Amino acid sequence: MSESRRTLLLIATVGMLPVLASVALFNWWQPSGRMNHGELLETRSAVLEKLQSQLKSDSAQPLASVIKRKWVLLTIQAANCDVRCQKKLYLMRQVRTAQNENMLRIERLWVISDAGQPESKLLEVHPGLHLAKPTPQWMANLPPGGDAGAYIYLIDPLGNFVLRYGDSSEPKGMLKDLRRLLKYSSIG
Repeated sequence: MSESRRTLLLIATVGMLPVLASVALFNWWQPSGRMNHGELLETRSAVLEKLQSQLKSDSAQPLASVIKRKWVLLTIQAANCDVRCQKKLYLMRQVRTAQNENMLRIERLWVISDAGQPESKLLEVHPGLHLAKPTPQWMANLPPGGDAGAYIYLIDPLGNFVLRYGDSSEPKGMLKDLRRLLKYSSIG
């Protein structure tokens, strides 16, 4: 084998090493870390326009037009808001406020799961919170996984469930996820 042929073979081998290494890593090694802090949900439409009448809003517009093309933090709770419910409403408000100039891209929605009416004092503490009543068909469309009231859902501007955060979720993780989504999203 000539010297020039050996050099060419050596250059080709060195050039192929990164490709072979990347194929091997892709097939046999899976990273253990992940970027999101919430539970990533299978794509499922939230069908927010199917929610029944809006009970309260700071605007005169119908709910569907207020939340259209926005990120939505959603919780499903009974009207007699217990401590867990109040914690979720507070967390949703704080996470939205912490987004600074991007907070206008986010809406908060409380879907009231029973026939009751929330206390007006509670609503005064959460200005801008939108209220709605679900239909049985809408409730059946929720992502599976236990008690719907145990989560805060994040819905993208296209109307799809994206992430959900349980009672034990860290607020900082929720804040980081939303900040990252707002940074890289050109919609909403």
